[in-house]
Amino acid sequence: MTANFKHIAIPKLDKDAFILAQITGWESLDLIDGPMNVYYGESYIGLSDLSTRTLDDTLDLSLGRDKKVLVTRVKLKDFTKKQILGSTKTVTYSFKISVKNNRNQAIEIDLEDQIPVSTIKEIEVKTEELSNGNLYDNTGKVKWKMNLQPGETKSVTLSFSIKYPKSKQIKLEKKQQKVVPRYY
Repeated sequence: MTANFKHIAIPKLDKDAFILAQITGWESLDLIDGPMNVYYGESYIGLSDLSTRTLDDTLDLSLGRDKKVLVTRVKLKDFTKKQILGSTKTVTYSFKISVKNNRNQAIEIDLEDQIPVSTIKEIEVKTEELSNGNLYDNTGKVKWKMNLQPGETKSVTLSFSIKYPKSKQIKLEKKQQKVVPRYY
């Protein structure tokens, strides 16, 4: 089957980029739901489940992680700050997201991140910097579409501030729990 390939990365959740094959005209292939073996190039990728119960004209198949596309998300300490004024606190977060194409061909990648969305009127979220990303207000999702040539690196900046009453607490960062093996 011929397919269009694109990459997807959500560095807030996973540091790897994923390859997605988009197949058009799949309705005429008489495919059935079930397990399938996935090959990319001459290499066996693994098993996946095929679901043809979609109304889309494009069938999306995940081909797994692409280790040749590097994605990093770094918190910028110089632009991340906390401020207390009167009865309110303001916290500013800033992240630099970089994508590097180590493949020998150009790629298209959809890069996604998210800013918080407040449903409480006392908590105000303000977007500071999106580097021309598209913001979806109802979900807070920010999306960038990039085309990267071989060896090329591109970076975007995501920055937002949250203003809230001192009497309230907000928790944005999930602390990673370190597991240390025990030997008896």
